[in-house]
Amino acid sequence: MAVTSQVSRRRFLRQAPTAGAFWGGAAAIGQESTEATPEVTGTIRIGALNVGAYSHLAAKWGALINARPDTGEIPYTGMRITHCWDIDPDRARSFANGYGCTAVPEFDGMLGKVDAVISGGYYNHSHNHLLHEPYLEAGLPNLVNRPFANSVGKARRLIELAQRHKASLLVPSALGHNDVVSQARQFVESSDVVGYHAAVGAEDYPTHGIHGLYMVCRAVADAGNPIQSVAFRARHWHAAPSLLTYEHHDKQGRPFYGTLHSGGFGIGALHIHTEKENHGRDFTLTTGTGDPYDKTEFWAPAIWAFERMIRTGNMPQTYDQILRKNQAFMAGWRSVLVEDGRPVRLEDVPADWNAPVELPNMPGDPTFALFRKRFG
Repeated sequence: MAVTSQVSRRRFLRQAPTAGAFWGGAAAIGQESTEATPEVTGTIRIGALNVGAYSHLAAKWGALINARPDTGEIPYTGMRITHCWDIDPDRARSFANGYGCTAVPEFDGMLGKVDAVISGGYYNHSHNHLLHEPYLEAGLPNLVNRPFANSVGKARRLIELAQRHKASLLVPSALGHNDVVSQARQFVESSDVVGYHAAVGAEDYPTHGIHGLYMVCRAVADAGNPIQSVAFRARHWHAAPSLLTYEHHDKQGRPFYGTLHSGGFGIGALHIHTEKENHGRDFTLTTGTGDPYDKTEFWAPAIWAFERMIRTGNMPQTYDQILRKNQAFMAGWRSVLVEDGRPVRLEDVPADWNAPVELPNMPGDPTFALFRKRFG
């Protein structure tokens, strides 16, 4: 990848100036990323973390980035996965063989060899603050798949590392980077919202219910209506149905409320009420039908957003919005596990309080145990 930049912050970057050199800077918390970045040309080398169990890289993103010629796939990006790592070395080798990249034995073994990093897994989110630390310190753009972190303290550590080393950060969801949600966002930005109800198809809170939260954040909260508190009622957090109630404040500081229903409700939907449209306006997501729309309508936009962030230097969400998204996620956990469904304000979640990672509906998966054995 050809770039023009003089950025060099660590010894290993001096040894490999291409890696991370193109990222000229990102915003402080609460500000947009506006610093000019050098032009990025050519293929972007991607390092893939967490490519095995419950990983979007193995399920969808890998094929969009590294087309496998024997399958008839075509590339959908200007990126190329060149290296990969997984807590299970056998899964890393399997991914490398399938997608034509090189598996590395250590999670930081891609430094100096890649221009950006994508983390695709679920079970790693309790250790993302360790896995991404060397790459954020190198100033590389990082895509961290949901749920990002299982505590507010770990989320803050990731964000502070990114800020300190001027590394861009994307924490996406297919339900957040979606044309329908973009339309909803435009509607919200030009309206006085008085409430909404949303729905998402979800098996449990941390793997799929969280997509509903990310959808609400992109469409409503990030449009100047931040979430203040979360109430989460469910018989079991790991089984549908469930109901989350979000308290927002609008641009004038006035409260309004929205609900998110999780269960067998299709992909996702928003029904937004405004002062002018009492009956509301509907926004319903689809996954697209047939090739290539089953890829371009739902799965590819988050990856495109990452490439656009690398090439332009503009983060789709500010650091503050990423942090508040994690705080809302953790407030939901706190409500259902500790407060018996009562509302929990975002600032009241203890920074060192950790949410569960293991999934009762997926018994026997050894991945989280491997992370605990390796990292504690």
